[in-house]
Amino acid sequence: MTGSTTETGSAAPKSLKAGPLPQGPDLENAEAEALADEVFAFRHYLLRNVRYHTRRASLFSQWHKATAFVGVFLGSSAALSFLLADSSTLASGMAAVVAFFSAVDLVVGTAAKEAQHMELRRRWVALQRRLESEGLSPEVYLERRTIELDEPAELSIVEMQARNDATLAMLGNEGRDQLLVIPWHQRILGQFINLDTSHIREQGENDPAIA
Repeated sequence: MTGSTTETGSAAPKSLKAGPLPQGPDLENAEAEALADEVFAFRHYLLRNVRYHTRRASLFSQWHKATAFVGVFLGSSAALSFLLADSSTLASGMAAVVAFFSAVDLVVGTAAKEAQHMELRRRWVALQRRLESEGLSPEVYLERRTIELDEPAELSIVEMQARNDATLAMLGNEGRDQLLVIPWHQRILGQFINLDTSHIREQGENDPAIA
């Protein structure tokens, strides 16, 4: 995924209030707080990416396994029906189903996509560890941009689910007001196609159409 670590897609860190410019110890405290907010936003962004690719890899893994199950189960049933001469039509039908599912699996490339998302997940996890050891160094920012260049097009619903995962992981129950409310049908369809997400709000927000 791409985007700023401080955009609205991240759990919002506590911001500095407008007022007189801080000086002396107050300036140091303000800088420390700003740095803490930046580190928090960066951690949240990295965790979102890890969770996003975990979800995508899991989907393609389950898809590939389901296709393999259909192939083994119906393929064996078709062979048994043919050998026992129960019904050549039934055997042909089951063979056609196996061929269809196998063709879809091959065209989509579920195994390759699973491997791609697992590799991207591994790279984001490695960057998480690097952030904890090096802090917000220029090299860390450079590595983030390098990984982003290899990212496939993202699915907005899955990205929002990953955002919720990261928010809960980092804030616990305190972050529940920041969770995005995603309708169940969009959670399903959003695994395969991009959907309009302009109506999706956080749990703590009031819907302006209702207010």
